[in-house]
Amino acid sequence: MATVKQEQYLTSVIDATTSDSNEIRLSPGSNDFDLFTINLENHNGGVHRYQTTGLTILYEAIGTTKTKINGQAFTISAGNIILLQKKSEYEVEKQGKKDLLVKIELSQRLSEQFTLKKKQRFSGQEKAVIDHISKLMTTNRLLNLNCSAMSRSSQIMKKIIDEYLNQNLFVENMVLAELSILFVAALRNKDFEKAPTAAPKFAQTALEQYIDENFADVTLNEAAKHFGLNPNYFSTLVKQKTGKSFVEHVDERRMQEARNLLARPDISVKEIITRVGYNGKSFFYKKFGEYYHETPVQMRAELFRQANINLK
Repeated sequence: MATVKQEQYLTSVIDATTSDSNEIRLSPGSNDFDLFTINLENHNGGVHRYQTTGLTILYEAIGTTKTKINGQAFTISAGNIILLQKKSEYEVEKQGKKDLLVKIELSQRLSEQFTLKKKQRFSGQEKAVIDHISKLMTTNRLLNLNCSAMSRSSQIMKKIIDEYLNQNLFVENMVLAELSILFVAALRNKDFEKAPTAAPKFAQTALEQYIDENFADVTLNEAAKHFGLNPNYFSTLVKQKTGKSFVEHVDERRMQEARNLLARPDISVKEIITRVGYNGKSFFYKKFGEYYHETPVQMRAELFRQANINLK
């Protein structure tokens, strides 16, 4: 699909919709496609508010859209690409009738593969760029690729949309390769825009959100660094502000996730232990017993009973 034809098609989808929903879901060329979904921003007026459920790419195909992302104002112009982390909040505040904002929501499977810190070979200078970008993503919860409409990254984005719509052979391999090239091209050309890097202000809600997103592999040192604090001071501050230690907060979130996973018959207890961030069965069982006063097997049996699940 040529670029002009693709943009005409996407615009026609918006023009033809009779729905008053804020987003218009595009159907993939194949029902088996599960790498990501694509939504178009509807032109139905008002402020549209969202929270991302996974890594999300905002791409302005045509025109200009005024947004607010994680409390910061952004004007997204044609060709611009913004990568948002999971549970980022954003608002679409103003959009003209000819503007075209495309939103690509990556599946969990693709999110796990798609990372700036993939184990690849980098030179010293390349590694410094990767580390800088990763720090920006952690601090600002977004990466703003300030590309032009004619940039290589923008052209590759159009190819990715085309793959989604047409579903040619080897589409998954092609999409993964094009996503990698897209961001490498942006890094090479230094298209990323530096946002303010002030450390997040510590608050219990911010702590809970950080743990919610990182509980499986978080450490106190990493959390302290995220909030721009000395680890010892951070540990004391958490205890003073919340009445619980940092480790207690992490264990509590892990136990909540373990309970959620136990309700699923397709996941073994062994896999649950790994998913929630524990290294050994005995330690997990000990923590679980302290928190719930029963074993994971006992809780699973009760959850299955409540859901009328019989595996016999």
